[in-house]
Order: sequence, then structure tokens, then C-alpha cells
Amino acid sequence: MMTRDGFSRVAATAMATMMVLGAIANFSNAQTALKDGDNVSGYVQNASPNYSFRNQSVSGAPSQTARGVQYTFVAKRGDSIEISVDPEDGSALKPILVLLSPTGKQVGYDATLNLLRYRVPTSGTYRLLVLGRNNTRGRYTLSVAGLSSPTPTSQVSQADQVMTDVLRLRVIGCGVPNVARIKIGAEERCTRDIEPGQYTYDETNRRITLLDSRRDLLAQRLQVNVLERCPSPATSVAQITLTDPQDGRDYTYCATPTRFVRAGTYRYNVNTDELVPTTAAQTPTTPTTPTTPQQPDSRRQILQNDYGLRVLDNCPAARNSLVVVSFPEGNQSYVYCANPNRVVTAGEYTYNASTGALDPARKPAPECTVSIGGVCLVK
Repeated sequence: MMTRDGFSRVAATAMATMMVLGAIANFSNAQTALKDGDNVSGYVQNASPNYSFRNQSVSGAPSQTARGVQYTFVAKRGDSIEISVDPEDGSALKPILVLLSPTGKQVGYDATLNLLRYRVPTSGTYRLLVLGRNNTRGRYTLSVAGLSSPTPTSQVSQADQVMTDVLRLRVIGCGVPNVARIKIGAEERCTRDIEPGQYTYDETNRRITLLDSRRDLLAQRLQVNVLERCPSPATSVAQITLTDPQDGRDYTYCATPTRFVRAGTYRYNVNTDELVPTTAAQTPTTPTTPTTPQQPDSRRQILQNDYGLRVLDNCPAARNSLVVVSFPEGNQSYVYCANPNRVVTAGEYTYNASTGALDPARKPAPECTVSIGGVCLVK
């Protein structure tokens, strides 16, 4: 028969064993936060959790799983990080290094050098997996270098935190054309990761909403019901096109016809508050003659969409104050004129189809009219 003291000793031993096992399980699932210059000891064991990864060195390789240890670290855009794993003497571990971006996408992989180098394109919290290849286990030392010093939270503005941590959007300068402008509290941030336009951030539901000031302007000034989208065909609605004075681009809206604005196509002048029909107004009962749709001018669209230029219908004789762009195509050259903006100043340019850039046009050197001994005196 077991005495009370013997039972107590057995219970205490069992409790201690459970505590040790629990500690090992918690350790294997722990996420260690790494800092620049760290040298951390680790252990891939049978109790380590399984993680999924993909061999990026083989095209189309399927997803695999292996046991290992997970780490996290905060990196800034532009950091050139270097991570190495050195198995201890006598360790059978053959490491696999897997790096995951803040969005969970695998961006780094190594299974041969025990070394991983990566230049950080987006700031955020990254995850590093140290896994055992071919079911190997063992202890190792992990070293990390190249991480920037973390910025104190107090020095990071609320707008930047919302863009990075909540909306997951890349911030760019607001001085370039065709950007999405997001109002966050009293601040504004710009990005090209979403459609261009004016947005506002709602702290309550942590979402952004597109603000269409042009739609509101038409509804208020013309007293019409502006539809969410134009129907197809749009013969039974009032189709109104206006030029946004901010970016110089044309935007088309459709509205329910009224007694004053009948079905048809119009152009609205924001500055003069004039609505001018572009074709004769039609009703659903008026027969229409089918027309062949015109192909969009790809060169004009490049200047408008990529550079925010307001392209003129024709180039005037005096072009000194305009942006003049030539598109060389085969033996022909197509010339367009546009009003300058903050990005493209007045001058002559040639469109480079290879780079998509507007290269300043090179003017030919003037011929020499008077030369003596091969030296030009008068040009």
C-alpha cells in the first residue's frame, strides 16, 4: 500500500515533469524578436512545430513542411540584412532558412549556404524560419546583421502607421501625377498601390472611402441625379464629360435626364459653369445610326495617364510655352503639344519607347559660316 507521503512524492514528481514538458512546448512555439548584431542559440527538435515553405531554387516547386523555429524582426526599407546559421559541433542539423514578408509572402530561401542576404523593399515586421532539412535535428547559433535601429513609436506619425500597419500601402511623394491621396486625420499621404483619386480614412472601421468631388459638383450645379456607372448603351442618359483642373484629365459621368438636361452627350466647363451639347440629344425612340468606334490614341493616353499632361487637340504655331513631345515610329514622327505641369516643364521632348521616359530633344548644332584653318569663327 502506498503511504500518503509516497503518494505526495509521486504527485510532485509528475507535476514537475508536466511543467518541464510544458516549458519545452512553449519554448518551441516562442517567437524570438531579433535585433541587429544578435547571436542567438537555437534548437530544432522533435517537439518543434511544423512550418510550410517552398523551394524557390526550383521553378514550380510544391509547398513542403519541416519542423523548426520561428523568429521575428523589424526592418526598414533599404536595409541590407545578412542572416547566418552555424550548426554546433556534433549537430546533425542541415538548416533551411526561409524569410517571410510582413504580408506573409515568402521572399527569401536558402538550403545550401546557411546564409541569407536580402535587401528590404518595404518596412515592417518580417518572419524568419530556421527549419531542419530532410528531418534533421540539432542545435545552432543564429546571427543577424544589417538591421536599422528601430524608430521610437512616438516619432512615427499616426498617418504613417495607418498606411504601413493598417492599410498596407506604400507611401510615395504627393508631387507626382496620378496618385491616390488619402486624408488621415489632419495629414495626407499618397500612394500608387490603388486607383488615383481623393480618399478619406475612417478610424472607426479602419477603411478608406473614395471621395468624388467631380460627381458632387455635377449633382449640385446641374441639379441632376448622377449614376454610379454609365449603362451600356448610354443613349437613354445624359452623358457628361468634364476636365478636372487639378490633373487635366477628362472624366465622364452619366445622369438621369431631366427637363433641362435631356438624354445625349455633353461637355461641362467647370470654370464657366457651361454645359454644351457635343451631339444632338436623343431619346430612346429616336433611331440611331451605328458608327464604328474610334480606336483610342495610345500616345495621347501615355501623356495624360503617365505624366498628367493636358494634351491639346492641335499644336499652335507658337510653342515656346508648351510641352512638345515627338513619338518616333518607323519613318514617321507624331508630335503632340500639351500644357506644362509641375512634373514636365515647357520644352521639346522625345518619347523613349524602351524606358517610357520623355528625353529632352537634342537640337542640331548650327553650321559654321566662316572658318579659317579648320577653326569656326562665325556660326
